[in-house]
Amino acid sequence: MSGSQATDSIVVQLRSTDVRRRIGALLRLQDKADQAAQPEVVEAIVDNLAHPAKAVQRHAAGAMAAAGASDPAVAARLVALLDAPQARTRWAAAYALGRIDGALDMRACAALIEALSNPDGDVRWAALELLVRVGRLNRDEMRNRLLALGQSPDVTGCKMALYGLRDLGICDATVLASARAACASPDSHVRLAALSFLKQAGAGGREAAPSVAECLETVRDPGVRRAAAFTLGYLDDRSERVLRALRQAADAGDAALSKAARQSLARLKEER
Repeated sequence: MSGSQATDSIVVQLRSTDVRRRIGALLRLQDKADQAAQPEVVEAIVDNLAHPAKAVQRHAAGAMAAAGASDPAVAARLVALLDAPQARTRWAAAYALGRIDGALDMRACAALIEALSNPDGDVRWAALELLVRVGRLNRDEMRNRLLALGQSPDVTGCKMALYGLRDLGICDATVLASARAACASPDSHVRLAALSFLKQAGAGGREAAPSVAECLETVRDPGVRRAAAFTLGYLDDRSERVLRALRQAADAGDAALSKAARQSLARLKEER
């Protein structure tokens, strides 16, 4: 088979109505970067970035990454796709750029921030990993983008923004105030993210101790209460309110809550 015939054949497979044929072609292209980088093949792969099947989308990103590793034109095509009309394409382009050494930068920030609100948990956590990677080199700008998302009414995005700020180790006064406010969120997942952030902040999050104690004292969700009890052990606050809340939790009928509270009481005693 000639080179042009091979290209025609792979393009036909990439646009097949049979998902298995598409995936098979995409997998083969990941080992044939030169063929994957041919313009007509690149465009056929691009069509798969927005495919409704997550496996097709993931393998399309892999094929684009394989081609882009040695061909700057492919990476440039991915950058252009960050402004594509479909959210699935924007995310897949950012994901593929993340698999090419040195290709992912702040140009992908908007697509990654958007992906933090994706209903698919796999997408959200993958986007968070890439955001943190970019954010380490662009801390101020990423801090502002995550803070804005964390203060938005988007519950899922708010939760993921707190995890991003946690993983970047950003804990200035404004960010800390946002996390403290999130402790009062009506959504348990947001509260858990705020508590995780504050636990990571340690003594730097001490001023949020009353808000965490409030969670322990008043929230009904047992998971939130356990997380609050555990977090208090890291905030270096030995006020009477905190100690009283922990002692009461230690005597609670919930064995897991009692264990978390006792661990925190021990930690606070040891760190005196």
